[in-house]
Amino acid sequence: MWTRTYTNIAIIFTLLVVAFHIIIFPEYTMPLFVLLGGVATTFVFFVALWQYPQYWLTTQGFIRKLFIHSVFYRILGVIALYLLTLFFDPASLPFEIKAIDSVNYNTSGLLAAEAFQKGESVFKALSGFWKSESDYGFSIVIGFLYYLFGPYPLVIKIFNILIGSLIVIRVYQITRLVYDEDRARLAGILTMLMPPLIWFGGMALKETLLIFIIVNVAYLITKQVMVTGFKWMVMGFVIFQISITLYFRTIMAPLLLGSVLLQIVFLRTRNKGYRIIAVFISILLIYGSYLVVDRLGMLEGIEEMILASQDQFENELSNAAEAKGISYTAAIVAPLLMAGAMVTPFPSLLNFEEGQLGIYAHFYNEIIRNCLYFFVFCGLIRVIRRRRKGSVFMLSFAVGYILILAVSGISFQDRFQILVLPFLTVFMADGIHTNYPGRTRHWKIYLLFIFAAILMWNLFKLSNRGLL
Repeated sequence: MWTRTYTNIAIIFTLLVVAFHIIIFPEYTMPLFVLLGGVATTFVFFVALWQYPQYWLTTQGFIRKLFIHSVFYRILGVIALYLLTLFFDPASLPFEIKAIDSVNYNTSGLLAAEAFQKGESVFKALSGFWKSESDYGFSIVIGFLYYLFGPYPLVIKIFNILIGSLIVIRVYQITRLVYDEDRARLAGILTMLMPPLIWFGGMALKETLLIFIIVNVAYLITKQVMVTGFKWMVMGFVIFQISITLYFRTIMAPLLLGSVLLQIVFLRTRNKGYRIIAVFISILLIYGSYLVVDRLGMLEGIEEMILASQDQFENELSNAAEAKGISYTAAIVAPLLMAGAMVTPFPSLLNFEEGQLGIYAHFYNEIIRNCLYFFVFCGLIRVIRRRRKGSVFMLSFAVGYILILAVSGISFQDRFQILVLPFLTVFMADGIHTNYPGRTRHWKIYLLFIFAAILMWNLFKLSNRGLL
């Protein structure tokens, strides 16, 4: 499992990274409250990662304890975000620092709640606010919550706390199906403690609910192919969940459907008749998804998305260049985006302009992920070598989504990366649990490269603004 030595290495690495940037760039040091809070969060995470498995390895009632502790940490996350906003950007309360999307979702949720109350079409109410139907889903959920409990943003955050805790349970259950109980408990603990999930779960954003839909589809399809066999009611529910992701992030639906089909078709089994059944079910899934999408009126939107995606990479790069004053070409940047897509985003540690507050305030999210992704690579290598039964969905979704981010030029955006984090956590748990000779030395070498990458990333940001 995770040892005290690994905790010490990770904490020392964090302190060295932060201290080095403070020494080299003292004029760009972030506020002391933010700095100490981030370092303390990193310390708590790695100490908890060492302690929890020791006490929970054989404990009874694990799922109940996992859920309760997950709720506790997510409540702390919401409180921390409130305090951070109160101290540095009180005008954004009751939302987070420099809130834009949260405010928009709140406004659209009020429109949806009003439509529910008057018995009018919620889609018509939202069509005048959002340009794309891919933002309707969370707005409708907020509207329904506001309709039931009143128009209080705290309701959204409580909803995210509960949904985020259910994500933790689902990750544990998926890992138990694919691996074993020990790795499943470690994956659950990792997901429970993972700061990026807690950070975004404390905001009025759609990512937490979307992640739950993704991991729920993963759990249901993995259980179908490995334990219970195909049940039409469950498969219908899978199709429904995949279809509604069109109202959250359009690209999710085809990616989820493709991952489901790959899991069904390429499951390793000695049953000769399984292949025929798998192909038949795959055809039904495709046809059923088509019918649901057609009934939802989303076919035209998908066609527009495909046409628009042809120039998406160039548009993303040109927009980023215009916003940040960067001059580069797609040919130069594309290899860098592809190479760094897995381990990014890197933390921003420098306070050189007011707009950076909401970015460096969660530097610990990125440092923790950068440290642990070595074990993700270990887990990925093992799952590919062993062709582990039931891992096809997670592997195809993770790799496919990261490639989409890289090609789109947005792999450095933490909010987009977070959707694949629960599956990476599963591979991470396997990588941590499985030891091999020289692993500690390899991890230290990896951390040296990450240290250099973090430094180069922060130098790059200063250079873009002519501050070097």
